[in-house]
Amino acid sequence: MVHLLDLPDELLIQICGAFPQADISDIKSCRLSCQRLCAASSHLLVPLVAVDCRKASLERFTEILRHPTISRGVRTVRVPIHSYRHELSDLCASFVKFVVEPALHARAAHDHHRRAALCFFRRYLDGHGDGTPLEHDDSLWLRALRLVHGEYQRLYREQEALRSEGTFVDTVASAVATMPRGTVLIYDDKPCSTLDVASLQVLVREHCRLLGLDPSAWRPIWYEMLSPTTWTDLVRDDFGWEAFAPDPAFQEPQMDFILELPGAIARAGGQVHDMRFDLSCETPLRHLGSGVATRSHLASATQQLQAFTLISHQPQTETLSHDYASSVLARTPNLGCLRLDIASPGSHPDILVSRLWPRLQNIHLAGVQLTLPDLVAFLDGVPAYVENMRLSSVHLMQGSWADALEALRQKSYGSFTVEDPRGSEAEHVGVAFETGGNGPGDRFVKRVRVPGCLSPAEAFVRRVTDTNPCQS
Repeated sequence: MVHLLDLPDELLIQICGAFPQADISDIKSCRLSCQRLCAASSHLLVPLVAVDCRKASLERFTEILRHPTISRGVRTVRVPIHSYRHELSDLCASFVKFVVEPALHARAAHDHHRRAALCFFRRYLDGHGDGTPLEHDDSLWLRALRLVHGEYQRLYREQEALRSEGTFVDTVASAVATMPRGTVLIYDDKPCSTLDVASLQVLVREHCRLLGLDPSAWRPIWYEMLSPTTWTDLVRDDFGWEAFAPDPAFQEPQMDFILELPGAIARAGGQVHDMRFDLSCETPLRHLGSGVATRSHLASATQQLQAFTLISHQPQTETLSHDYASSVLARTPNLGCLRLDIASPGSHPDILVSRLWPRLQNIHLAGVQLTLPDLVAFLDGVPAYVENMRLSSVHLMQGSWADALEALRQKSYGSFTVEDPRGSEAEHVGVAFETGGNGPGDRFVKRVRVPGCLSPAEAFVRRVTDTNPCQS
């Protein structure tokens, strides 16, 4: 009988690599079993590394990618689209309004020290924004404000130095170029901080020692106040950014340096094989095509791109520019997976049409608005056989779904799904079956998809039937 440890190291590495990446606990348990399995699985400990525009984050990132064992398993680099704001750094009143007060308000209910601080800062904003103490007892909170705002200013200056000098882009690109595996580059604006917990604890302990406060009680508040601003904050209707700072450039963060990464990685000798944008809303997309210094090199930098994903989770009220995404996809003959999930009323044909994707096998379009000619042009650029195609909430702006189904029928599919179509004759495309009703003879009133079954439109496109449901 052959035992596990009788296998060669190459097979042990493949077996360990089959563990689900989301469950690191299996990898940790495997490493503790014996030396050979430890050696075969240690490189899988850190499949994803996040890096932002702070010196401590860059140092941690480069340290991981220089590690002889752990670096071999890093597959994904996550770049949060967060930023420290010049308005919050320059104006102490802005910092109190948008950072200090919300952080205290969320945690002041059961702590009299926090309630006292919140009351002081609200009075501070009511007319004492020049930093003058309101009364002698308030000096504690003024000293706390100076300490935490001074740290925020330091983080902002550090960010601007790394950005303006090109240090962030060059350091990340050089490190990524050394990765032995294909690189997945993720941009997102999820509301989570990437502050280093250890350094934060030291900072809070020192601040609280000077102020005579309990570090364990104030650590989460300090953590929130020193976190960078997210796009989620910028687009919240109740946040009041525009009313407090009418500067038209207030919501225009300098994001170009982050978006130059693919070109910088290519110049450093690396390649990005999978590029993903996972955004809470489409607001950042306004900036993806504006002023990128390496725009002319972007198309060549992404020639080896094999997968592209663009997701936005909240609708906006205007048509937004997708120039950057269009530049990324300009010449991508190796693209095999494309996902556009865009919750916007704007039209996005520029991303799809006039492309040649002979290897495209997985297509997911959601919330996209197209005309019939746009759809036909898109289909002309994909192969005759597509493994998986899913259309969800696609709005056909011009032409009918009867003609769209005829165009889709010209391809062969391993799997084809159409859900919640919009536009002319969309009601005939529908779902697999209608079930429900209040009794015998009643008309069906509840529309549900039956797993494993095809709707009439899907059956027509996959040539199970010759009846176009929009013409029957």
